[in-house]
Amino acid sequence: MSGHQPEGTLGRERHIDDDGGSSLPMPSGTQPARPPRLIAVDALRAVALLGILSVNIWFFAEPGQLSTGEFHREIQSAGDQLTAFTATLLFEAKSYVVFSFLFGLSFVMQWASAHRAGVSEVGRSVRRFITLAVLGVLHGSLLFVGDILLAYALLGFALLGMRRIRTRTALILAGLLYGVVALFMFGISGIMLLAEGTPGFDDAMMAGGDADAAVAAYTGTIGSYLGFQLQTYAFMGPMILFGQGIMVLAAFLIGLVVGRSQLLERIVAREVPTGRLVAIMVPALTVGLLISGTAAWLDWGAPGSVAGGEPSMVQLLLAQALTLTGGPVQSLGYVILALLVFRSPAFGWLTAALAPAGRMSLTNYLGQSLVLALIFSALGLGLAGQLTALQVGGIVLALWLVQLLASRLWMAGFRTGPLEAPVRAITYGRAPRWR
Repeated sequence: MSGHQPEGTLGRERHIDDDGGSSLPMPSGTQPARPPRLIAVDALRAVALLGILSVNIWFFAEPGQLSTGEFHREIQSAGDQLTAFTATLLFEAKSYVVFSFLFGLSFVMQWASAHRAGVSEVGRSVRRFITLAVLGVLHGSLLFVGDILLAYALLGFALLGMRRIRTRTALILAGLLYGVVALFMFGISGIMLLAEGTPGFDDAMMAGGDADAAVAAYTGTIGSYLGFQLQTYAFMGPMILFGQGIMVLAAFLIGLVVGRSQLLERIVAREVPTGRLVAIMVPALTVGLLISGTAAWLDWGAPGSVAGGEPSMVQLLLAQALTLTGGPVQSLGYVILALLVFRSPAFGWLTAALAPAGRMSLTNYLGQSLVLALIFSALGLGLAGQLTALQVGGIVLALWLVQLLASRLWMAGFRTGPLEAPVRAITYGRAPRWR
C-alpha cells in the first residue's frame, strides 16, 4: 500500500553508476520544472485498493481465524466457494506486492522532489517514515491488526540506507529475498507432510485458540474489543514485519530500480513496444494464475464445489506457499496489463475514474479499516462471524465503488486527500496545502 502518493514523475536527467544502473537524479545548475503526474500509476493504485480490501476484510469478518491460526472460511454455498476461490486466485499475495512496488517507486519520486527543491532527501524521508510508523501503530492497535504501514515505515529506513544500491545488486537481493520466502514455506510444508500421521502430530496441529471466544471479544464491549486488538496486534505486528516484510522489501527494491530507470514513464509514453510488453505479461499471468489456481484448489476445492471435507493443515500451508510464490509473478502481469490499458486513449475514461482514489490511497486504506470495523466489531454493528462469504464479497465491491465516488468528489475540490495533506505537510515541514 502506498501511504503517500508521489508528486510526479522523474525528469530525464540521471546519474549513471559504473555498472550501468542509475542512481538518484542529481540536481543541475538550473532548477528543473516539476514533471507531470502519472495518472496511470494513480489508477493502478486504485485497482490495488480493491485487492487489498478483498483480502483484509476477512480479518474483520472472521476474527476467530486470528485466534486459531487457520485462515480458512466456512463455505455454505457455491457462491461462497466462488467468492473465496476468487479472492485466493486473484488477490491474495498480489495486491500488497503491487502496493509495495508502487511504494518503492514513490521513494524515488520523493527523493527527486527533494533534489528539485534543493533539500536533502534524508530529512524528508525520516519525517515521512516516522509519521507512517505512528499511523501504523494506531491503525494496528485500534482498527486492523494486519496493518502494513509500520512495516513500510521501518523497511523504508532500510531502503533509505540502500538508496544508492547498484541496479544489479538490488535485483539480485530482491530475487534472494523472494527465494528465501519460497524455500522456507515449501520447506515447512515438506517437513509437515513427512511428519503427518506420526503419533501426536495431528492432535498438536489441531490445538489452537477458541474462535468463538475471539468473535465474542471482538463483537462484545469496547473494552473486550480493545483487549482483543492489542493482544492480537502484539502477535501479528512482528509476524508481518519479519514474514510479509521480506516480500515487501523485495518489492521496494524492484520499485526503486524501476523508478530510477523511468520504466513506467516510458511504458505510459509508448516508448516500450506493446509486443514486448505482451511477451512478458502473458507468461507472467499464465504462470501466476496456474500457481494461484492450484493454491485456491487446495484451499477451497474445485470452483463452485461445496461438498468435501476441510483441508488438512499441510494442504493449507502448501496452498499458502504456492500463493506467496505465485503472487509476485502474477503481480508483474497485472502491472503490465494495467499500464497497457491505462495508456490507451480508448480507456481514458477508466483511468480518469480510478485515478482520484489512487491519489488518496492512504486515506482510502485507513478508511477501509474504519468502515469495516464499524460493520463487524463492537465499535458498530458487530456482524463478525454472521455473514456468508458471498455477502462479504458484496461488501467489498460496494465499499470500493463508494470509495471511487467519494475520492472523485473530494479531489474535485481539493489538491490532495484528507490524510495525505497532513502527512505531506510533516514530510515537507510546511503547513498543509488543501487547494
